[in-house]
Amino acid sequence: MSDDPSHPPGLLRFPTYALGKLHKAVHAEMGMSLREHWVLVYLEEYAELSQQQVSTALGIDRSEVVRLIDGLERDGLVVRTRDAADRRKYRLTVTKAGRAERRRTDDMIEAAAKRVLRRLDDDEQRTLHRLALKALGEDPSLSDRNRHSAR
Repeated sequence: MSDDPSHPPGLLRFPTYALGKLHKAVHAEMGMSLREHWVLVYLEEYAELSQQQVSTALGIDRSEVVRLIDGLERDGLVVRTRDAADRRKYRLTVTKAGRAERRRTDDMIEAAAKRVLRRLDDDEQRTLHRLALKALGEDPSLSDRNRHSAR
């Protein structure tokens, strides 16, 4: 990456630029959108949410969430049911196939991240993850726990 003339020093001086480029590199390695995965993870961990709740929590435009859910539903990974308390809303649930797809994608993301971060040794990769979590205001020790508990 450092030899790439598309990375001007004026942008590389910003850590957010570098982290964004790393995210895009993982995305390119995957060959698919990571947003579907985000939705599956969020729904699996927080169950039976509305499309609006998913949109707000993940910071994804509502119309984009509808498009994502349409595709996930079409693929049998998510089920939409009417909310009994408010018939205007849908409740979203991850299917068994959706949970399996989430695990498969977790593995693909880990492998892609390893390739993208190959210039860093394991300790440096763990440090990068802890620092990114800290910058987000999250508990840095989640990097160690998540490495073992996502399964």
